[in-house]
Amino acid sequence: MREAITNKCDLLIENWKLIHKGFWLENGNLAAIAAATFAEKDKTADVEKLKECQKILKKKEGIFSEFRGNSELIVCSKMALSDDPERYLEDVTGVYAKFQKGKFWESNYRALAAMTICDVGKTSEADAIIEKTNEILKGMNKAHPFLTSDEDTCFAVLLAMTDKKTEDILEELEEAYQNLKKKFTLHDNAVYSLAQVLTSYAGNAQDKADKAIAVFDAFAAAGAKYGKGYELASLGTLIGLNAAPEDIASEVSETADYLKGNKGFGSFDMGKATRLMFGTMMVAGDNSDENYKVGASVISGAVARVVAEQTAMLVAIIAASTTSATTSSSN
Repeated sequence: MREAITNKCDLLIENWKLIHKGFWLENGNLAAIAAATFAEKDKTADVEKLKECQKILKKKEGIFSEFRGNSELIVCSKMALSDDPERYLEDVTGVYAKFQKGKFWESNYRALAAMTICDVGKTSEADAIIEKTNEILKGMNKAHPFLTSDEDTCFAVLLAMTDKKTEDILEELEEAYQNLKKKFTLHDNAVYSLAQVLTSYAGNAQDKADKAIAVFDAFAAAGAKYGKGYELASLGTLIGLNAAPEDIASEVSETADYLKGNKGFGSFDMGKATRLMFGTMMVAGDNSDENYKVGASVISGAVARVVAEQTAMLVAIIAASTTSATTSSSN
């Protein structure tokens, strides 16, 4: 494993320990996402600042806010990493309010989409991005009403931030989906999410689908099957790496194995598919080696980090929500 990846993993592990100690009641996977948020910025988690940001969040947002609950620690992490936590929260909630215009139900996924817009520095362009996001979702729903849901907002917003026209996005998205579904039968929802990620990158739809499938097969050949659930979308972040599929799979697998030996990432803490997803996040977000540099992307190299982080957030939040629902049911 490359030294840069080892160092990034060590920082992730250390951050998890710090956050878990300071927020021991939080779901372990959510703590891992918060830890990764700091690690991606090469920062050590500042627990005191996290707690200060939590106080600000609780003061500004009610208990039923989509920025509280399962999203709370993630939002606080992003606030803590910003130069002005209060301003970051104001920007994010302001963008979310624009997403909510005309909507009756609150949405955790639109909240994540709002954070994405702010995280890539496009807050001032929010109105145009949201309008385009809604157009894309409308087109997706028309083509696949049973596959399109509120969850797709998270990836549709990435597509909206590209320079591609809406009709071109929808055409390429459909081509990518059709190319992928033959490989991943009975996993249409996950495949559609992966197709959205691939479409956010530059290049030919067929070539990108072929690369994603080749990387997936390389994982299987290495004895490390990649998840076909929500995690599948994160596989798309690896197609931008200028490396052979078998080298990519080997690097990610080795990274996941390295994480496995540590508290917070072991067999009792998360499943193999989720751990591989974290390995993907570490590798996709690293540009220290020329052979692994992220290739041309419509949204620049930031897309790999954003998609990997966003996918991980989705998995963690869904897992936490499922656990909460199960606990409530048993009680």
